[in-house]
Amino acid sequence: MKKIALVAASMLISGAASAADLSYPTKAAVEPPAPAWDVAFGTKLTTDYVFRGITQTNGNAAVQGYAELQLFDWVYAGIWASNVSFLYDGSAEIDLYGGLRHTWGGLTLDLGFVYYAYPGGTNPVTLWDDTDYNYWEIYFKPTYAFNDVVTVGANLYYGDSYAGSGADETYLSGTLKLDFSKWSVVKDVGVYASGELGYQWLGTTTKFFPNYAMSDYTTWNVGVGFTYKAMTLDLRYYDSDLDGAQCALISGASTACGDRYVASLSFDTSLNKLK
Repeated sequence: MKKIALVAASMLISGAASAADLSYPTKAAVEPPAPAWDVAFGTKLTTDYVFRGITQTNGNAAVQGYAELQLFDWVYAGIWASNVSFLYDGSAEIDLYGGLRHTWGGLTLDLGFVYYAYPGGTNPVTLWDDTDYNYWEIYFKPTYAFNDVVTVGANLYYGDSYAGSGADETYLSGTLKLDFSKWSVVKDVGVYASGELGYQWLGTTTKFFPNYAMSDYTTWNVGVGFTYKAMTLDLRYYDSDLDGAQCALISGASTACGDRYVASLSFDTSLNKLK
């Protein structure tokens, strides 16, 4: 689910002052207006799909992709998909999302809604059908770029039924990205480091296993990345403070949590960038 501006100025030496007086006045550079619409899209190949510290593919690789319609530099709506591997038969996750997103200088505010769907999933023990795992969240994601190197952000998500369990949930995290691209010694290759520290609050279930208070937990990730035009190679470490028993009760598998090292290669662009 992306934006920065540059301003440059130069000073004339005093010996050139008289020549400058004779020059014609120039207008300040004006940024072209944002296009009325665009369609962003991309794909990613990753060695593991980790969501808030928990693998969604049982430690296996995933192929993911998205398409997002953007209107008037304010409104957006999109679809995102990935393969998954849980205890039940479902093999895909499809997210439908939309919201409002706009940038003022270095500040970007993003307010939206996402619906997580897991088509074709049934549990052979309880015979829950595929829609039992579907759930929604609302979110608020502000970011602020202090300059072309340092960007900080936050993520706040809320849902009333985590993974269809009936337990309300809140996720809050802070992010930091350091972009070292301007010091890159290789033409068109960017370099960055980024990390996230988050906390997931989980309530008491009302479905599946009613009246079970799921464990709150802390999760984090840190990594480095390399960009070349529309491509990004990201190398990342994920972990959480969940133990095996807590992880099993949240995800269905005691081995779904713990430290993980993930490599991903992604391609992101838009129709306007291809023109």
